[in-house]
Amino acid sequence: MKKTILTVAVLGAVASSAFAQGFAYFAAGAANSTKISTNSVINGGAAGRTAGDNTYYYALFASSSQTSVSGNALAFSGTNNTYVFNAAGWTFVGMGANTGATTGAGTSAATSQTLNGGSLYADNSLGVPGIAGGAAANVVAIGWSANIGSTLAAVEAWYANPTVLGWIGESRVGVGLTLGDNGLNSTPNVFGTATTQFNAFTLGEVAAVPEPGTIALAALGGASLLMFRRKK
Repeated sequence: MKKTILTVAVLGAVASSAFAQGFAYFAAGAANSTKISTNSVINGGAAGRTAGDNTYYYALFASSSQTSVSGNALAFSGTNNTYVFNAAGWTFVGMGANTGATTGAGTSAATSQTLNGGSLYADNSLGVPGIAGGAAANVVAIGWSANIGSTLAAVEAWYANPTVLGWIGESRVGVGLTLGDNGLNSTPNVFGTATTQFNAFTLGEVAAVPEPGTIALAALGGASLLMFRRKK
């Protein structure tokens, strides 16, 4: 079954004081330009799917100084680059999930909202820790399949040792997004087509790596079979 992953409400926040913080929205709309999928063709049928679970998680990061993630400012997926949780200078802002799925290429549907790790402000915006309203923030997001885990710590541990097959991807870096301040500056959305935002990105498949114990058992079994055949 083909599937397109569409995040309509990827919203969550880390509980923190609103003092001196800027604000931003973290929600992908229905436009193809901000659609997230698990294949290389935006709005195409997805190539990958987690068994029995259509949920994907997303986390937002911000920085006042970093304009790339370990030298890379472009979107990527899979294992061919360094993810933001392994890079210096980036602060975790918030996360959320979508549980929607659609069948057939070129179709879309609304998704349900799941909040994680705290609450949103009344207007559904997130506070960005350490960056004041009216100041410029650089932003980037990651997404991963729910079978990896529902927390940032879980995806970090999995990426260091991917013992189950999963999907992961990172957006391009948006540079110079002016944060809202509940006053002169309106609250922006991190998703969009401007250079200050990030747009559609994909989640790439990462194959499971067997545990060392499993490899050792397989080797022992192979050696035992070889000795048995020689004796015969």
